[in-house]
Amino acid sequence: MKKILAISFAALLLASCNMDFYPSDAMTSSQLADNPASAVYTTDGIYSLFKDFLAYKGESEDYPNGRNQYLRHYFQLTELRGDNVTVSGTTSDPFVRAYDYQEVPTEENIYYTWWLAYKVVYGANSNIDAIAPGSDDHLLAENYFLRAFGHFHLVTLFAMPYVYWKDHPEALGVVEHRGMDTYSETPVRKTVGEIYDGIVLDLKEAIKFFEADARSEKPSTRTDRGYASLTAAKALLARVYLYMEMNQECLDICDELLANAPTAVTDTYDYEKFPTATYDSNETIWCIRASVTDKFFTTHPTSSISSMYYDDKDLKRWDGGTGWGEHYWADELIDLFQRYPEDKRFAAYFLQPAPTNDGKVLVSFPIKTKATNPHCSSGIVHGCTVNADGSVDFKYKNKNYTATPTLDAGGYTHYEVNTAGFVSGADGSSVQKRVYVRPDGSVRQNAGDYVIYFNTKFAGQDGKSNLTSPAMLRWGEVVLNRAEANAKLGNEGPALNDVNTIRRRAGLPADAMFDATHMHGYTSVMDVVLDERRMEFCFEGHRYFDVYRNRRDMDRRFVGFHEFGIIKWTDPRIALLIPLDEINTSHIPQNDR
Repeated sequence: MKKILAISFAALLLASCNMDFYPSDAMTSSQLADNPASAVYTTDGIYSLFKDFLAYKGESEDYPNGRNQYLRHYFQLTELRGDNVTVSGTTSDPFVRAYDYQEVPTEENIYYTWWLAYKVVYGANSNIDAIAPGSDDHLLAENYFLRAFGHFHLVTLFAMPYVYWKDHPEALGVVEHRGMDTYSETPVRKTVGEIYDGIVLDLKEAIKFFEADARSEKPSTRTDRGYASLTAAKALLARVYLYMEMNQECLDICDELLANAPTAVTDTYDYEKFPTATYDSNETIWCIRASVTDKFFTTHPTSSISSMYYDDKDLKRWDGGTGWGEHYWADELIDLFQRYPEDKRFAAYFLQPAPTNDGKVLVSFPIKTKATNPHCSSGIVHGCTVNADGSVDFKYKNKNYTATPTLDAGGYTHYEVNTAGFVSGADGSSVQKRVYVRPDGSVRQNAGDYVIYFNTKFAGQDGKSNLTSPAMLRWGEVVLNRAEANAKLGNEGPALNDVNTIRRRAGLPADAMFDATHMHGYTSVMDVVLDERRMEFCFEGHRYFDVYRNRRDMDRRFVGFHEFGIIKWTDPRIALLIPLDEINTSHIPQNDR
């Protein structure tokens, strides 16, 4: 760890969006203390770490790997390991192995994310040691927040969930660095519980110093949503408490936050600004502020988060920017949204091929290409006709099948074939019982003949299809964190009220609201809350954690180039492998496989 964390420290220049480059990693804490104003530059540089492309593992400083951006890797390592996103085939991009739970410890997305998160922690430690309490309490609070945030990402990505640790107290977390003196110690992986305890302590310190700054004669003017704030520290602490199953503590913080929230947060929010202008939206608590002048955008726009979900060159919703467009909506997520066509969220983020008007539909379904191949892909039958009873007849590989509408537990219709499953060929290829019926239309062909349903949640800032300032903390999460905490505490009425708040502001009608006598087919309030979280936060990296931390299994039996099956919440593959460079240098133990 000592060696790995020291790589490039003396050479790296941390950049602010609005300030000159400043050599923060070349400065010691004592040098920072001699020049307190420098801590402003270095703190701004920490924020830039999340979006910049940095040279690593012998790369040229002038030409770093254009795929190595922390935000890009983070959102792929979280969202693609859930059940909201399908990937159409194999690729040289390292996301595909993590998507399939087959990552390797030498892969760039693994080592870069680990390395960058620890650089965030290192920079925060330098500033915390250098900033005297009372000299700039707001800046000190920001660094406590950033140190907590770095450790939180590390422990949630590279360790098993906190709830697993509660059953297995020996479960290892990551290496903790809370103070510059810890870098002289032999690296040791603390337990998951110990890492979470340190995160809570840091967030409480952040809150304390943010509040001290607010009471001072000259409170900080760093009020842009691109900076951490008192609200951000409390919102992150509420999330951490929820992950720790400290539900009353989570509830108390959320109550406090929402008592002082902007009115627009609980009534509606402007989908013209969120997510295309998160930095100026009342929905946003904290975002990673990006600009058209940022180097990552001017040099590598096709490596953005958006470019993996969307390609604007033909559709030209914005500037016609090109993207890879390899990540699509999973069918079940589409079904959740399509219960209510009024849902503004679906209209804001979903982009599908233009359907024909002749009433024809397509039927799509997962298909295993061979009995010995664990991966599934996609089968599609075009030009199908809906029967009078709502069923759909289709033929696949010269066999006839009927897709019958079936009422789901959530109160919406899905389709099942008229057999428990069917074998489509002598090679053992097969598809499953559940199929998906969609309006037919022009479908761009690619490997596997996938229907392309683009996601535009990370596109459109300043009219650019590949630009976004992703919200890392927002008010919708505070509302649904409270809903989940209430549901777990047995307060089902208040939990449903918060779900209704989210649904009302999304434009859903009165008959879509929940109460004890109108559960729309659900039998569990927790199921209601988790489905609402799935829709509200789709593609934002929450679903992966929401499933496993609630001791639920991840059902990945859907179309996509991944292993078809269910991943148990106790599966050791949930914890990413630690980079091999780290293992070889510091000799900390690797995660199980």
